[in-house]
Amino acid sequence: MRCSIGPDHYEALLRMMREWRFVKQMKRSGQGHHPGSIAATEPGACAVLCPACPHPGKNLPDEWDKAPPESKFLYSLFVAIDANFRLARRNVSSDAIDPGLNHGYAFFVEETAYKSFLNSYGRTTQEKSTCSSHNAVNLADTKVSHGLAATGTGTIDCVQHNLKRPNSIGDLQKGERYINMDYMFFSSMQLASTLQVINISYDIACQWSKNLWTRMSAFPQQYHLDHDAKTIYFLVPKFHLPAHILSCQTTYSFNFIKGVGRTDGEAPERGWANINPIATSTREMGPGSRCDTLDDHFNDWNWKKVFSMGTTLARKIKAALPEVIERNRDLNDFEAALDPSQLACWKQDIEAWELDRSQPNPFELKVTTISQASVRLALLKAEADEMERGMSMSLHDDISPSVLISSGLELEDQQRRLEFEAKNIGQHATDAQQAKLLQHVNSLRRCIDTWSCVQLLYMPCVSRLCSSDDIATEPKVHKINLLLPSAVPAGLPCEERLLNHEWDLREAQANDALNDLCGVLNMKYHLYKYKDAFIRGQRANIRATGIINNADNRIDALAAKYNAARISNNTEHGLQDSLHVEWCRARARAHRWQEEVQLLREEMRRVLAFFEWQAVWWEAQASWRTFGSPEAAEGLCGHLRNASLLQAFDMFVVVF
Repeated sequence: MRCSIGPDHYEALLRMMREWRFVKQMKRSGQGHHPGSIAATEPGACAVLCPACPHPGKNLPDEWDKAPPESKFLYSLFVAIDANFRLARRNVSSDAIDPGLNHGYAFFVEETAYKSFLNSYGRTTQEKSTCSSHNAVNLADTKVSHGLAATGTGTIDCVQHNLKRPNSIGDLQKGERYINMDYMFFSSMQLASTLQVINISYDIACQWSKNLWTRMSAFPQQYHLDHDAKTIYFLVPKFHLPAHILSCQTTYSFNFIKGVGRTDGEAPERGWANINPIATSTREMGPGSRCDTLDDHFNDWNWKKVFSMGTTLARKIKAALPEVIERNRDLNDFEAALDPSQLACWKQDIEAWELDRSQPNPFELKVTTISQASVRLALLKAEADEMERGMSMSLHDDISPSVLISSGLELEDQQRRLEFEAKNIGQHATDAQQAKLLQHVNSLRRCIDTWSCVQLLYMPCVSRLCSSDDIATEPKVHKINLLLPSAVPAGLPCEERLLNHEWDLREAQANDALNDLCGVLNMKYHLYKYKDAFIRGQRANIRATGIINNADNRIDALAAKYNAARISNNTEHGLQDSLHVEWCRARARAHRWQEEVQLLREEMRRVLAFFEWQAVWWEAQASWRTFGSPEAAEGLCGHLRNASLLQAFDMFVVVF
């Protein structure tokens, strides 16, 4: 018996799936019985909205726009901009062969207007970055696009709740060009044109924001944003901020801007983890199929986030309330140790900066912190200049005065490390450990011998205090006194230039040690938190404890290095400035947690108000269209009542 194989209907099945998905989308969004037909659907009307974001006329209180200045942040919009190059599309099919069913109804911008604008203005050359060498800026026009119709997608997200915003996604033809991201941003802002405060998170915000309003003039009038009548903050996500230069780290930090709470700005990065698994499928699709598929997945993502909104907000506020108490206690303890008159001046400075950010930034150190590398470079440049003018005072062909002092400080540091190494191996060291330690001892002793011979050329007075025999007979190499200029008694002659070199290098050494110490202390704090939260079992706990012990050893070594630098270079220069900045940071931490609690309570209220508005909206749709038969009208009313009850159920889930 032979069985025949019928014709292949796979392409027809795919087409039916798209149509079915589109029809379900129109039904769920209440657009299926629009009196002007589907073509009259407004942009973004089919997108699942974030109920916790501010929507004028839907979930904001009466006269919200007349709120006092200290409360305006409660009604601010938080958006994040990002691009995903995993969501590329190969150059297959075309708009004519594979048109999309959504024409800007959900998350993707309307394709025809978008491409028309890019064809008119897309050849504008993008300015280079003046911050770090951000590839997103410098390589925006050079990203490889061979064989690709789209190298990725750009998006504007709700950064507080990690939902996609309507009409805020578009394809990228090259890299992350400003012209593409500008279009998506202004398209997204059409739904928030009446809001007064907008916080914008972008990993290259320091560059993108520079000429944004100038570039806006090239856009059609409906995309223009009245930025002069709004308060707009440009911020860099917390994880990306350390890659920026120091001035950007204080100007664009979420930690220092009033009214942003504990927002981190990294929402898009977390959202990509959900959509990236389908990138391999959408890469091979035509333009219409891909956009419709991604719109459907983004709606599914938003719906899941909305359904879990109650649990998410409750978890956040439970975590925030204890932090408010702890951070306020830390701030009060800090302020109790400060001079009241000085504290009053500091408060005036930071409050003035919060009102007008053109004022001096209180989070920036007024005293420039120098590093050992920068001091060495400056000293070497000065010596090079002396050699050009024929005034070189070097007494050795290879080792100049600055190199002598710098090498001496490095030898001191090696002595401290060797001492810690000897303590850590304990009394019952293995032969391999003893051999390694002895190798380090012998190497360091030879280096000190060589350095001491050169030292006598520049500091002959050292010969009165010790001899080469003293160094050779010292049993512990880490206890050898190198007799740097600061250790020479006042009665003995020592060249002032050497003292100045050591002074500069010691100060830089103390700065480097403090910066490293802060980093290791922060790492130890997070290691403890990670261990308490995730480590289980004896083996894992032993390994985690070993890592923490290594951090403790590093802290001890850095503290010894700092103390040695301070003893030799005893100065309070910049201490008050450092205290000022640290107080500003402590105040910012306390205020951000207070704002976080206020924002969360307002978001909880907005979620309930949004669901109430949406339930009423669904009931009102029954009057949109008349039907020829009472059965059809009854069916529509039943569907609308069901949708209204569903919104009421969502509100019940959020509350309980």
